[in-house]
Amino acid sequence: MACQKETSFEQGNSTTSVGSLAVDASGNCLATVSGTYMKDTSIKTSNYVDVSVQVDTVGTYSITSDTVNGYYFKATGTFGATGTATVRLVGAGKPLAIGSNSFRVTYNNSVCDFTVTVTAPPPPTGGSAAFTFNCTGATPAGTYVAGTVLTATNSITLNVTVTTAGTWSVTTAPAVNGITFSGTGTFAATGAQTITLLGSGTPTAAGTHTFNVTGGTSACTFQVITTAVAISDYFPRTTNSNWSYQYDDVFNDSLLTKVILSTLTANGNTYNIFMTTDGTTPGFDSTANGQYASYYRRSGSSYFEWIDMGSYVGMNSPLWMEYTFLKDDQAVGGSWQSAQFSGQFTPPAPDPPFSATLRWEFTIMQQNASVNVNGTPYGNTIEVKQELKVFSGGVWLPQPIGTIRSFYAKDKGLIKQDIYDNLNVLQYELDVRRLAVY
Repeated sequence: MACQKETSFEQGNSTTSVGSLAVDASGNCLATVSGTYMKDTSIKTSNYVDVSVQVDTVGTYSITSDTVNGYYFKATGTFGATGTATVRLVGAGKPLAIGSNSFRVTYNNSVCDFTVTVTAPPPPTGGSAAFTFNCTGATPAGTYVAGTVLTATNSITLNVTVTTAGTWSVTTAPAVNGITFSGTGTFAATGAQTITLLGSGTPTAAGTHTFNVTGGTSACTFQVITTAVAISDYFPRTTNSNWSYQYDDVFNDSLLTKVILSTLTANGNTYNIFMTTDGTTPGFDSTANGQYASYYRRSGSSYFEWIDMGSYVGMNSPLWMEYTFLKDDQAVGGSWQSAQFSGQFTPPAPDPPFSATLRWEFTIMQQNASVNVNGTPYGNTIEVKQELKVFSGGVWLPQPIGTIRSFYAKDKGLIKQDIYDNLNVLQYELDVRRLAVY
């Protein structure tokens, strides 16, 4: 009996350690989370959390977390020394859902928290998804105009139910009305999801067209409405359209301009004819009864006038030519010039006759502006400044005759024209009083 060892003292009598979990100022564990945590994937040996512990008394320990989202962390062992120690809590179980999970760790009478993020598992490599369509409520994004090519804004979003994750490819081929919708991607998980198909091509006609979606294990249809070409016109030339103007000069003239049915073919182009009548003052124009014709056409964003430029600028002889008086696609500051033209001039005596080479220069002063004329506001208005330049000494110089500022309202036409002298003082003003565009 005297020679027998007292094993209870040799083994420390299984003394339980005393200490506490180390925390930050917010009460969270001083912890490092390792490993990747994925939904429906069992915890591996690489899934663990290292926590910091303050050991006050050596002995055995058991540090555990609660169970959250189907998994937990735990560690047991013996502290052989006091002071700060790092304990590895090993995970177990299987995360049931993706998201952030907050765990509470307990040791002795101390607790702290740490967070683990669970992600979706990667899709199976090389496998195709299984899914069904639901086209109910599908609305195409973007605008669809006949003759206008589709852009990245044209798409359709469809509801799908995925039964097997994997890659997908969906198309509406063959083309309907000149366009198709298609897309590819990967479903990382099963369940209700959406897919977006991008449009491509150019619609060929206006109307409502039905598209068949193919792919997956079902099919469905959706519709796209294509509109006719929408053309904005800042100088309408439709037959019987007319404008009444107050010409505020010394004669206080009233002008009526009307588009007639007849057209003029000149210079290889067809022009609409505008007849303007000065109702009270025959001297306003050299033609009989104060009436005269003007000739206009449009091509794309450019508006042209066929004009006797010789008479317009005071040359000795007529000079018919075409020039661009408006471009509706120019930003503020955009400019262009007419073709140059030359002729003889005879000024009042005693100045001698002379020849000159001239051109008109145009500048956009306002774009999409709101302009009030005779108490009526006109939106989407473009203001154009028109200046006559003379070629002299190798450069183009302004003429001392001032400038013309014309205001064109979208789908309304010319609503205002102001004429300034070379000191930029307003001399004459043409204001629309009434208009009818057909």
